[in-house]
Amino acid sequence: MKWNYTIKKFAVMFGLAAILTACGGGAKETSSPESASSTEVASSETSSSNAAVTETAATGSNGSEQTGSATEESSSAEDGKIGKDSTLEELKQQYADKLGYIRIPLTDHPVRRVSEAGSKNINVANYSDAVVDMNAGVPIHSDSQRLIDDAFPFFTTVQAPDESYITWEEATNLERAMVKTLFIAREGLLITEDAMKNKDYSSTSFQDSKDFFSVTAKFESMAPVAQHPRDITLSTLYDKARTSWGKLAAMDPEQDEAAFAEMYKTTRTDANNAMGLLNVLLSTNEEERVEEIYGKE
Repeated sequence: MKWNYTIKKFAVMFGLAAILTACGGGAKETSSPESASSTEVASSETSSSNAAVTETAATGSNGSEQTGSATEESSSAEDGKIGKDSTLEELKQQYADKLGYIRIPLTDHPVRRVSEAGSKNINVANYSDAVVDMNAGVPIHSDSQRLIDDAFPFFTTVQAPDESYITWEEATNLERAMVKTLFIAREGLLITEDAMKNKDYSSTSFQDSKDFFSVTAKFESMAPVAQHPRDITLSTLYDKARTSWGKLAAMDPEQDEAAFAEMYKTTRTDANNAMGLLNVLLSTNEEERVEEIYGKE
């Protein structure tokens, strides 16, 4: 790969449906997305991307608290805990920016076990701006300024140059993470399509793409926790996309090219839906564009 980083039918209604083929190389909550494909893809191995693990402190039992939540399999042993202990108030005081978003640097334990006054629950959440391995607290791909410099313009001015956009500093943690992760995934899908056309699945770039898709679909790959209502819809579309990526990565195209090609269509549609919505959410007139695409509720 060039980047070696080891809801109505949205694609029809929105001009960004061709994101995968174009260019080779303060918003309100949006409505819930509908599937852009008749094939519903689900995987029990994939947790929600917007993972926030909830533990009940009094009993040690685990339970899902919010949209985009996952369940921690074991955290009773002190040395087996996921995340650094913190209180929500501490995080707000130490890491909240002027917009109120809690932003923890990747070098400062971004996965936190967050307790809140008056609650017995402990939420384990990622407060960085990257998809990370929830156990190690490190990004699932190399995270660099060069990646941001390439990916952020691509999902904004390159796709819809007549629109105006928020700055990188104004984007939510999840939006930032999706800019990086979806940009890499897009290239992986283009590489996959090229391999299908040439019927050559032996290249390193194709294998790297499959590996990346496998990693994104893992339970441990935790996207930033939602800190704005608009994050919830984006998280839903990303979950759908990464689930289908995982399914695609698990298939052997040489054993059944037809089935692989069919699954690729699903992954492409799911990726386009997530990328198209990302462009809308990053625009300054996001609310107006959402209404234009989705219609009034």
